[in-house]
Amino acid sequence: MKLNYKNIDLQHTKAILFDLGGVIVDISPDAAINAFSKLGLENLAEQISHCHHQGLFKQYESGSISTKEFIDEIQNQLPVKVDDHQVIDAWNAMLRDFPLERFKLIENLRQQFPIYLLSNTNEIHCKAYKKMVNGCEDAERLFTKAYYSFEIKQSKPSRESFNFVCEDTGLRPDEILFLDDSPINIDAAKKMGFKTRLVTADMPITKVFEISQ
Repeated sequence: MKLNYKNIDLQHTKAILFDLGGVIVDISPDAAINAFSKLGLENLAEQISHCHHQGLFKQYESGSISTKEFIDEIQNQLPVKVDDHQVIDAWNAMLRDFPLERFKLIENLRQQFPIYLLSNTNEIHCKAYKKMVNGCEDAERLFTKAYYSFEIKQSKPSRESFNFVCEDTGLRPDEILFLDDSPINIDAAKKMGFKTRLVTADMPITKVFEISQ
């Protein structure tokens, strides 16, 4: 059954491409910064941000260093070494919630469209988010295919990251609706011809895809 939505026109759309953090999963960079601070690693505000990390964290999400190398470097910067799981927990403190209503929304959308994910993320966060929904062992099953920056070695807002999705799916940009919470990423996709929608606190994906009665 084809559904109509109040706040978006999906005519001529052949697939939907979601961002992860800030769109599907709620995130808090400050929570990770504070968690690392408790371990003794300070001054991370310039490296950990809502949409675009820098320094070591950028290297990790771009796939240029492995999880072991990431943890080892964090350990090297700590005044006193801790258990590796404490480093992982501090980094995962950024991931706050994966609301069930969003999970169900994407399940429903997948009945009508191929659903893809394009996320600037890393192996530690990737493993964690998959288990965040109660009763779901692997949330990645929601997606027809997921493209993670640390795996494809490309990150938004680069043209290469969006081209990678188009080439792999065989779809043109104008056939894909892209949703992200970063204006920079949205602008880059729009310039390439993608249909776009900026996700905000006032317009979460559950409201974007609110069904017309």
